Amino acid sequence: MYTTPSLIVKGKGAAESKNFEIVVIDINDLAQHPTRNTNGVVMITDYVTKPGKYWTKIQVTSSKTSLPVTSEGEEDNVSISALPEFSIPGSTLTAEEFVQNYTNRSLVVGQEVGGCGGGSPFYRMFGSRCAPLSLIVEGQNNNDATMWLLKFQQFAKTDVLPGRYTGNFTFDTATTVAADATTVDVDNGSGEYQLTDNTVPTVITDLTNAVVGEVYTLLGSGGTNPATIEASNAKFFLSGAVDWQGLSGSRLTLEALDAGGGTFLFMEKSRV
Repeated sequence: MYTTPSLIVKGKGAAESKNFEIVVIDINDLAQHPTRNTNGVVMITDYVTKPGKYWTKIQVTSSKTSLPVTSEGEEDNVSISALPEFSIPGSTLTAEEFVQNYTNRSLVVGQEVGGCGGGSPFYRMFGSRCAPLSLIVEGQNNNDATMWLLKFQQFAKTDVLPGRYTGNFTFDTATTVAADATTVDVDNGSGEYQLTDNTVPTVITDLTNAVVGEVYTLLGSGGTNPATIEASNAKFFLSGAVDWQGLSGSRLTLEALDAGGGTFLFMEKSRV
């Protein structure tokens, strides 16, 4: 149930900082969609892709990005539509192949915002199972410029705003963690870390080279000796004080928190 605030404070009216990369996936390639908290905007679990399916990154021109949200309808019947637009400079083969193969597909699109002004970055996520996005393109190739304008139309109306997501995405590469490792080096930053089946029973005791606010997803290896994280380990705050075991297909997403003195606490955000 929505918690009514006593005051809604003014935000910054300047343009919101936006990452130059967006992420896109076909709805049919997702095995799980995030759930939202009771206030309806913040996504509290992860997107999970089907085996062998991945998100695609696209580099866009930040200053030409537009993330409008509109509403329409009669009294007591108002619906929400999101219409994100992005510009890809040039006309590379990969851009043309994306347009060719993602037209007439049901899509989810995300862009990271808010990371350049001292705030905590998050992804604005557009499209859902019930109201996916469709790609509408305009190509320019003349004496002034060469570019693709990607317009994502939400034909199905909905009653929910774009979500705020701080989890990870599954790309075609993940950092591999060596077998029998009792610590996971997360020096590559936020993202996915693929565990490897161990030769002996193995307990992960720490994540090294962490950075406050980064989010790490451990992917289970399965096999004879999948790694375990114990809830009794004070470095990990696991939901319900329940151990996690890296079985095949399992995922554990953790956020690095400052525990003082150069140490970290890793708080569970979600698990599968």
